Amino acid sequence: MYNYNIINPNEIQKQIKYAKEEYWGCFDLSNYGFAEIPKEIFEIDSLCELDLSYNRLQNLSKDISNLTNLSYLILDNNKIETLPENLTQLVNLYELYLEENELVSIPSVIFKITSLTGLVLSFNKINNLPASISQLKNLVSLDLRGNQLTELPEQLFELNNLKYLFLEDNQLQQIPSSVCKLTNLEKITLFDNPIQEIPDCISRITDLDEASLN
Repeated sequence: MYNYNIINPNEIQKQIKYAKEEYWGCFDLSNYGFAEIPKEIFEIDSLCELDLSYNRLQNLSKDISNLTNLSYLILDNNKIETLPENLTQLVNLYELYLEENELVSIPSVIFKITSLTGLVLSFNKINNLPASISQLKNLVSLDLRGNQLTELPEQLFELNNLKYLFLEDNQLQQIPSSVCKLTNLEKITLFDNPIQEIPDCISRITDLDEASLN
């Protein structure tokens, strides 16, 4: 069983009070094993970064939309299966971390958060990357490691700003030649996939080495 921090409700409420009064930019509520986040967290409207990793969250309160200054939302190592639709109100959100949750598909609301530059979905149970990925035009880094992807949609290769693409430990059998359209790509990782061959153009990527393949 995971060893969470001991929850001291009075101490947490005291921190929340200070955060509101002193306009904290960051708040760390990780590693407490919370199944539900204290609602007062969503009253700290100065927050730019919120770390809720290593808890037991199955969903995220709709009150998250109150944090309109939020740029970084860290939800790694929870039990999240879906996300609220009003997450789109976080118009300043640049990075979203959802590593090691219970996602079997990518919540559709994510594709509406067009401000995102970094998206981490590694080590879930995702078996499909929808065409809607093309809506995230500002993405620089996309982490899909440790999922169950068998193919990549052509729309992925419309993300012209993409620099980092992490695809290892999936079930990919081929990489489309359309990957050559990603002219800003600096790193791609492909190992632990049953890939038969890769397009020649991948060799131009500066960080591609043997470890990136197998």
